[in-house]
Amino acid sequence: MDLTSRESQVVQLLRQRQVAAYGELAQQLNVSSKTVQRALHKAGAYASLNANSAYVTLKGTPRFDHHGLWGYEQLRFSRHGNLPLTIQALIEQSGQGCTAEELQQWLGTRVHNHLSLLLRHGKIQRFSLGRYAVYTSADPAQQQRQQAARHPPATTSAGVPGAPNAPPLPPGVRPMDLIRLLLQMLRKPAASPASLAKSLQAQGLAIHAAAVREVMAFYGLKKTTR
Repeated sequence: MDLTSRESQVVQLLRQRQVAAYGELAQQLNVSSKTVQRALHKAGAYASLNANSAYVTLKGTPRFDHHGLWGYEQLRFSRHGNLPLTIQALIEQSGQGCTAEELQQWLGTRVHNHLSLLLRHGKIQRFSLGRYAVYTSADPAQQQRQQAARHPPATTSAGVPGAPNAPPLPPGVRPMDLIRLLLQMLRKPAASPASLAKSLQAQGLAIHAAAVREVMAFYGLKKTTR
């Protein structure tokens, strides 16, 4: 990485700040926006998925969760790349596909236009489930698995009622981890997702605030105030 002295100052400042806007870096160091962009291109950085991609962080900074996402305050960053690539990756890796509302909860920004473009280019597919559209992989076999997981059949192939289906779980969350999180939420109903994640991490559970927010969105839970 061959950086000029001014570019090195940009990288050092961002390393100290963790996350900053492109404009803030340029203004604080009195350099051009092109210098900032060139420095971060050389050093390697992620732009925010939301907030008009105006914020940036160095590649060594994020602690990505199992979805490849990292939340910093209200900002979201992704190891998958930009917003369309991230949407496609989340849909591909989901065991039961994704609705637009689920994606927006995870990504902190609207996704409808990007979903339309991905559909138009054949990158993803979708099916209807009640009043919701569920977006799935473009691969037919994966799409079939996702659709079956989202809407399993009520009877066996012989027409005999099958065993009751297990209640749906948030994608990527293990049952015992979910139980521990829900118990912690009962103990601390006013705690923020970041506070809940931190307390569970202290107990040895590998969970981040983004995963807590995902569980809350999946079940429609909200923190309460006393």
